Amino acid sequence: MPEPRRDEGHPRLIEIAPGAAMPVALAPMRPRLALDAFNSPDWLFELKWDGIRALAIGREDGVRVVDRYGGDLLPLVPELREVRLPAGTMLDGEVVVVDGRGRPSYELLAARAGPKALRRGRGPYFVAFDLLYAGGRALLAMPLHERRARLLAGPYGGRRVFVPEHLERDGEPFFEVVAEYGLEGIVAKRRDGRYVPGAHTLDWLKYHVTPRADVVLGALIGDDRRGATSALVGYTAEAGRLAYAGEALVPPFLAHWLDDATRDLTAPGSAFTSPIPLRPGLRWLRPKLVAIVEHGGSDVRMLGDARFRQIRFDARPDDCRPEEPVAVPSGPPSGRVERPRLVLMQSLPLD
Repeated sequence: MPEPRRDEGHPRLIEIAPGAAMPVALAPMRPRLALDAFNSPDWLFELKWDGIRALAIGREDGVRVVDRYGGDLLPLVPELREVRLPAGTMLDGEVVVVDGRGRPSYELLAARAGPKALRRGRGPYFVAFDLLYAGGRALLAMPLHERRARLLAGPYGGRRVFVPEHLERDGEPFFEVVAEYGLEGIVAKRRDGRYVPGAHTLDWLKYHVTPRADVVLGALIGDDRRGATSALVGYTAEAGRLAYAGEALVPPFLAHWLDDATRDLTAPGSAFTSPIPLRPGLRWLRPKLVAIVEHGGSDVRMLGDARFRQIRFDARPDDCRPEEPVAVPSGPPSGRVERPRLVLMQSLPLD
């Protein structure tokens, strides 16, 4: 199978010429979905972090941490105010909170945004995986491996920012180790790729241990005694309507929480483009909330064996589209058996 063609004319939030002055913020570059893990000397492999995508920006008056839309994240994670970056530095990465084993957990981070503002787990940390600006000058046109070398050189002050290692060539063995540790997945990035703000690019590919999708909540099914037992979900279609993508089971421990959290979004009718049969306990919702669901993985448009995991508060319904996976030819691994495990352990904030 031929290797996928690289993107021509990526979309941009803003046009940035090499060496241009640093903007206030930009839309991060985002990965496409891979069909499978693979090995290749042309790619670098990183851990996929189960957190909030963010930019950390060093200024004379301190650090800014913004989400992918430019929103201020510091009220959610005020501890990151102690991060010290040289003025004119922009890092791309993720904000994470980790459990007792050092594993990133979106649920622990999302609890901070809930009504009780629970601060559980360890962190927050800013995990930096790309360097976009240094000294106020753009590095976007540099090959990734050169940006990574400058990123690893630092310096970044404070105990809440760190730069994980990456792995070369061995995507399949790395994925096996990531799955063994119960982590989210891996991201593959072309060694020579440049950074294109706002692009959904074939130069970056993600692969999950358990297939997952961002979808929009369109309805809940449940009752007063049990709460929400399942959710009807969809992808954004035309005019704010939803293309039906399946039914996701809601874990019992989230049933009453999800039912309560969506009461203000109750709607008189369906937002789905196709007819949905009426059922006892069905409650339509306005299509405003994005959810993370895990699924069987055989069909990205109609999600089988789907399970609701969490509300995603750092995404918008317009982002929820089916992702067709991309196949990449795989070569043999390097044979360095212990290297993937070492990279993983050095990437997690275990101390």
